[in-house]
Amino acid sequence: MKLHRAITLVVMMLLAVGALVLLAAGAIGTFDAHSLIALGVVLAAAAAGGVAFSWKRYFSRTTGR
Repeated sequence: MKLHRAITLVVMMLLAVGALVLLAAGAIGTFDAHSLIALGVVLAAAAAGGVAFSWKRYFSRTTGR
């Protein structure tokens, strides 16, 4: 069951990133290098935060699951 939740989370994150890329494809062409680096940092931080939150919630040893 926990593996199913983790897989679902990863799939949803990939879909969200894909949707972001599709929606921002035109705007990304006008970004400079600094803007792209900042966007990458923000996306990486958001992904790390989401994984850390979910890891603590679903895979914590103290939950008794």
